[in-house]
Amino acid sequence: MSTALPAGVKATTGGRFDRDAPRAYFISGEPERVESTQHAHVLVAVNEVKSGKHVDTLERLCDDESRTVLLDSGIFNLTMGHARAHGLTMDEVLKLHPSELDGWDSLLDRYLGLVVRFGDRLWGFIELDLGGATVKRETRAMIERETGRVPMPVYHPFLDGWDYFDELAQGYDRLCSANLVKAAAPIRLRLIHTAYERARAYPYLWQHLLGVFPNENLLGLPMRGSFDSSSWVTSLRWMPSWRAWSNLKMTAHFPPDLWTSKASDASGLSTAGSRDRAEAMTAASAVFVQSTLDALREDTHPC
Repeated sequence: MSTALPAGVKATTGGRFDRDAPRAYFISGEPERVESTQHAHVLVAVNEVKSGKHVDTLERLCDDESRTVLLDSGIFNLTMGHARAHGLTMDEVLKLHPSELDGWDSLLDRYLGLVVRFGDRLWGFIELDLGGATVKRETRAMIERETGRVPMPVYHPFLDGWDYFDELAQGYDRLCSANLVKAAAPIRLRLIHTAYERARAYPYLWQHLLGVFPNENLLGLPMRGSFDSSSWVTSLRWMPSWRAWSNLKMTAHFPPDLWTSKASDASGLSTAGSRDRAEAMTAASAVFVQSTLDALREDTHPC
């Protein structure tokens, strides 16, 4: 399938982006944590780049030819913090003008600096999606003026309306769909399926589903796109959730004697050591998820 862009469609920035590549699963987390894995696709949020040490880690990730790095704006973290502090819902916060949010100026400065420094070595970077469609257009234009680079725009199914999806799809080669993680599973699946059906009018379009694990429900949709999730480390936070995967479906639970808190062996590994071992196992599982995604994609409906 040809993925050449029609006239009038703007290419989003990303020197590592290959529009003819198969679907990609990005694992998200702190820079040092994702660097310690062997996963090819990693997402780092601006709010996680807190010091020079973190910048150095991001530098190494971007220089690593075996990696692709997606820079997240940090808006999810900013809105959640503001919502908790002011007793609001996330949807209410997303409608506010950016200047009304606690910490906006600091995040904006850090965001622009990282985009200028790393933009061309990234797989892509996500816009600062606040204030509804009108303000998002203004902020996106500001980012392009200040950095000379084009962010991946963000579509909010519950806030923006489908006409805005079409506007973004007609104007950019990539877009992100947000707030899916907070929707109930049946609603999330319907939204994703609707986005897929609508995107069939734009064969060049790449869709990134924010906060969505590439589970078995998505295998029937031959959509061009990618996903990101922090769920690869969920088992380290809540051990009963640790499960084995088969064809991207979570199946059997691991028994309690394999949980980190219970782990021990003849060498007398400490709790910290067993946690390191568990994290290495979950990271390896994430690599296998991408391998499974590649194989199933090739077998069922290659682009």
